[in-house]
Amino acid sequence: MQLKIIRGTTPRITIRVKNDIDLHILTEVWVYISQQNKVKVDKTIDDVSFNYEENKIYVPLTQENTLALKSGEALIQVRALTNGEDALGMIAKKIEVIQVYKDGIIREEENNNG
Repeated sequence: MQLKIIRGTTPRITIRVKNDIDLHILTEVWVYISQQNKVKVDKTIDDVSFNYEENKIYVPLTQENTLALKSGEALIQVRALTNGEDALGMIAKKIEVIQVYKDGIIREEENNNG
């Protein structure tokens, strides 16, 4: 099943690492989402969280992140560096980006009635 992201939302992408890689040994992680060969979203190890027991990486996206994407196809890829300085990479996976009817950041309205 292809991952779908709606523009202007704040999804959390779950990436299950299928290899026998112990996530504890990762010292650096980069998660890229690109369209038309340009990186539109760039996350690092400081931006993600891990479920070590289930070998999962969680990547939260902001409204700004998803609005940086155009509707259509995007690619997500993970690269990492281990404490032994081995460089790892995941084959890019396709994401479908869904358009919203009205663009822009959504926020709770401020009460200006003083």
